[in-house]
Amino acid sequence: MMRALSALAGSLLIPCVYQIMIEMGFSSRVALLAGIFTILDNSLVIQSRVIMLDSCVIFLTYLSILCYLKFYHCRNKAFSETWHKWLILTGVALGCLLGIKYTGLFGLAFIGILTLCDLWQLMGDIELALVDLSLHILLRGIYLLGIPVLFNISLFYIHLLLLTQSGPGDAFVSKAFRSSLQSTHTPHPQIETLPNSTLLRYGTHLTLRSVDLACWLHSHPHLYPLKYPDGRGSSYQQQVTCYEFKDSNNVWAVRRPGDPNNAAICNDTSPIKNNDTIELVHMASNKLLNSHDVAAPLTPVNQEVAAYINYSAQFVPYLHWRLDVASSGPGDLIFWSPGQPLKLKLIHEQSKQALGSTGKRLPEWGAQQYEVATDRAVEGGHTTWHVDTITPPALSANSTEEEELKKALMEKYSLEEEKVDTEMLFWEKLIELQYHMVTAHGNLGSHQFGAVPQSWPLIGKTLPYWLDEKNNAQVTLIGNPLLWWFGSASLGVFPAVSAFYLLRRKRMVFDIPQADFMLWWTGGVLLGVGWLLHYAPYFLLSRVLFLHHYLPALPFKFMLMAVVMEHLLTWSRQVLNRRWVWLHVVPCC
Repeated sequence: MMRALSALAGSLLIPCVYQIMIEMGFSSRVALLAGIFTILDNSLVIQSRVIMLDSCVIFLTYLSILCYLKFYHCRNKAFSETWHKWLILTGVALGCLLGIKYTGLFGLAFIGILTLCDLWQLMGDIELALVDLSLHILLRGIYLLGIPVLFNISLFYIHLLLLTQSGPGDAFVSKAFRSSLQSTHTPHPQIETLPNSTLLRYGTHLTLRSVDLACWLHSHPHLYPLKYPDGRGSSYQQQVTCYEFKDSNNVWAVRRPGDPNNAAICNDTSPIKNNDTIELVHMASNKLLNSHDVAAPLTPVNQEVAAYINYSAQFVPYLHWRLDVASSGPGDLIFWSPGQPLKLKLIHEQSKQALGSTGKRLPEWGAQQYEVATDRAVEGGHTTWHVDTITPPALSANSTEEEELKKALMEKYSLEEEKVDTEMLFWEKLIELQYHMVTAHGNLGSHQFGAVPQSWPLIGKTLPYWLDEKNNAQVTLIGNPLLWWFGSASLGVFPAVSAFYLLRRKRMVFDIPQADFMLWWTGGVLLGVGWLLHYAPYFLLSRVLFLHHYLPALPFKFMLMAVVMEHLLTWSRQVLNRRWVWLHVVPCC
């Protein structure tokens, strides 16, 4: 049932594409060809069968374009009922589009460009009165900007009006926001696990497992190569990797910052607090976890992570890491409970970068294990680690400190109420939610299935959605290679052919009739700009991107491919007909 809306949007996209081509003035044959290309693309079919918002975004993008083209054809009936109807429907489609994803701004920008071109034509009409021109501008502003903004605000108003209960999803909003919800007594995240948990102390032995790659932070006696094949040098320190199997080399001990030349674990067993600065000792090799201003082996933009070897006094170690536990505030005690994932980040104090697994496998010298490096992109699963297992330090038999701490914390959290004196206004909540939506993915780092925008037009890296572990059956987002490749080629053929025609027309050589040229030129430029607006902005984003981000631009490419293919077929038939006349008719004369 939840897939029904996505499937419906994917199905309605086909007639929408067909009708857009008709409204642009192309023949039904070209429109049919564009619709067939859209039907035959695997990626659009797969995307319309999963519970994601992209199919709705794609459909509403092209629905808004169709409505605006319908409105444009009413330009000779300005201010008529039909004129108002299609302009209002365009605004409603844009409002729905913005209400789903902020990528709908690309669609709004495209409609904005069409509107500016339309108004530019109206300004050149000397018979149009200034009052009428002002009314054209005002109504377009109200319908194409006012309606989407009002529609989007209304969606959030209804959302906040209906969803008044507090829940686990409100952890990312402010305390004032949470206090305005019902059932606002929010227990501390650790209160449910306190009774059966273990307090993390200095001297604890633990293993850390990457959230993204399901591998453990690992080190072994092998060193980084003195030089890499590209000529870069390494620190020649002991390798630190991410290993996919449980191993004794995955065990690290936590200690307070101490002598860098002595990795011994002190007798200090005091509790570890969130945001403490710590050092990690690799137990098998008795070396400290270190990072320094040396490029990582496979991702040179990141810093290398190694187990420190003191070759020389001139080699300054940077061994300090700040502990950042997601579910705790600064200075909170940290408890670990079996079966309850304790997520944390290790922030390198010197570089302010986060320890992470890059998802890239090292060569033979690294035993094909995953690379570990520090990353400026602190947020993301690749820089988040689970405390998988722990071995607490030995305490005196009669020590009751831990139980007393648990009891005190239980009493504190049970009495603690998250209350504020003022109520948040709707506009304050709206602005806070918009801020969190904009910044939620801004600091995401790398992902093993992430794909850079320059690889999208030729499919690049596919995106697996589902895998059956029993029989290896899988659902993977992959486009139709022939359609994607020839579609990308059409993006180069169109400007080349257009440049040929324009140069010939400068010399007063008209290869095709004026009406055909204007349809070719305006239609192709319109589709090319639409594709570019839905593709180029992703080059400006620093967050991790995936192949499905390219899908809203894809139908533009298919429509342009249909235009180019039809034009080239028509041109080739004309050339062949001329050759037939030359070979058969002329000799007879």
